Amino acid sequence: MQTAALPIIDLSGFAEDDGIGRRRTARMMTEACESAGFFYLVNHGIEESVFHAARDAALDFFRAPSDFKNQYHISRYPHHRGYVGNHDVYPDPRNRGDIRQAFKVALELPDDDPDYLAGVTMYGPNVWPDGMPRFRQHVYHAYGNFQKLARTIFGLFAVGLDLPEDYFVHLTDKPASVMNLNYYAGRSADHPDKTSGIGAHNDYEAFAMLWQDGVGGLQIESPGGSWEAVVPLEEALVINIGELMQRWTNDRFRATRHRVINTSERERFSMACFGNTNYHARIECIPSCCSRENPARYDSVMSGEYLMDAVRRTYAYTA
Repeated sequence: MQTAALPIIDLSGFAEDDGIGRRRTARMMTEACESAGFFYLVNHGIEESVFHAARDAALDFFRAPSDFKNQYHISRYPHHRGYVGNHDVYPDPRNRGDIRQAFKVALELPDDDPDYLAGVTMYGPNVWPDGMPRFRQHVYHAYGNFQKLARTIFGLFAVGLDLPEDYFVHLTDKPASVMNLNYYAGRSADHPDKTSGIGAHNDYEAFAMLWQDGVGGLQIESPGGSWEAVVPLEEALVINIGELMQRWTNDRFRATRHRVINTSERERFSMACFGNTNYHARIECIPSCCSRENPARYDSVMSGEYLMDAVRRTYAYTA
């Protein structure tokens, strides 16, 4: 299989005070979003030890007995958090569901949060496995680091789209952003035809930030329709555009279909944390992305409603 030739964006230039490095980095990122819709991000500011600690704690959970994991199944909670088992998610309707386990965490909010009390899915307290203090500590620490990075990426998008750098701040200060801990079992020698993975899909959030171990398995669809491998790069994250950002930019940014197939006999682990808006944010064409000659192509939509429509299409527990 051909390897995807993705751009590599160095975030260190965005920290330069003179503005030149910031604009150059933002321009490079914008060009990547307009072409591949995927890119590697290096010097992003998150230490590898953060990811390794979260991975080790998560593997303790995924290797636990099924009876223990199912105590925290996503169907037992009202706000889209907890454990997801094999065949619980079917992003590609041609498949019989993903062969992947996952655990979902999001912004930690108290149980007296007004949105949570109002029944707004995506807001509320997280679900944490009993007897695993390292899990809560290290996983939520990784989530916090990802969300800090998400704010930087939104700032880069703003600069690259000729907007004030703080354009997205008031729309992302209570993000409905989920992080998936993903576990893919290795291919069994007894059943070599059965591989774990995720079916072909577009992400439906604004963008995704992915840390993956060295096993590999992520693939993206080329413009010609072939599949290309996204090889893990050491100390690099993979960033990709989701459908909300494509709508927001009037198709200027590209949401690219992708999938995961673990053909290795080794287990694979990844963390996919989404950069997203507040649940109640209104998504309508960014002014710099439309004109009289290029009118808005999408109707205005509330971010949370769009996300929940996608959740209901793809998660078995909502049926």
